[in-house]
Amino acid sequence: MTSTLSNVLFESYASAYSLTNAYWLAQAAQIAYQDKATIQPAVATLGLNQFEFLSRRDTEGYIAANDDIIIVAFRGTEPTHLRDLMTDVKMHKVQGPLGDVHRGFLGAFNLVKDDLFSAIQRLRDKSHPQSLWCTGHSLGGALAVIAAAQLLVDGHRVNGLYTFGQPRVGDETFTTECARRLAGQYFRFVNNNDTVTRVAPRTLGYAHTGEVRYIDANGQIQTDIGFWNRFLDRVKGRMEDFLKPGTDGLKDHSMRHYVEHIANALKSGV
Repeated sequence: MTSTLSNVLFESYASAYSLTNAYWLAQAAQIAYQDKATIQPAVATLGLNQFEFLSRRDTEGYIAANDDIIIVAFRGTEPTHLRDLMTDVKMHKVQGPLGDVHRGFLGAFNLVKDDLFSAIQRLRDKSHPQSLWCTGHSLGGALAVIAAAQLLVDGHRVNGLYTFGQPRVGDETFTTECARRLAGQYFRFVNNNDTVTRVAPRTLGYAHTGEVRYIDANGQIQTDIGFWNRFLDRVKGRMEDFLKPGTDGLKDHSMRHYVEHIANALKSGV
């Protein structure tokens, strides 16, 4: 873990947006990409001394805890696997928690659902329950949303859901219920031209939910700045990167850039 803000303490019972918690959870989402052998030492540097790994086929993640918090973090995926999940068959919506959701995303979550709930039961302090937080990047963000919805349905309190570069997950019923039941607790980060955030098309009935935190072409975190201004900002991002190697949309999807922008905002006191 490459924290440059090691003295920043997690706000365990924050009831609204917390840039500090966004930074922590962005790091947790980035750590999910590491090998199993290095994840536990990495989360230990965050002060999370309890750990369980989740892995079933292509779905991976972990649960880490201490006396105050439990963090559920899901790993994202390679672009090739994400494209596979966007095939016609897997793009169909099926009934999930709180509404209809993407068939492929729900199938990926269901692989580890039982392991996740068993781990939470083991790690939760019955006499002094810790606050519960979900996070993930890319496909991992979609899985974190479904996990949070399922936790709510099963009677758990979810204190916060922070996702990064997350695709659309469900239909209008799902997004409305998520917005209602996670009001002031669900924050969705979008980095400029990150193309994955536009995956799962509106034309098939998919929608986004959660409060947007948009990272503009200058690396500044904004609340939703409106369609037209966001369009102009994305054009600016593409123009600035026109002669640079790599595709702007894929570069902006990198979890490393999300962590850097949030860390910079925290250091500057934005």
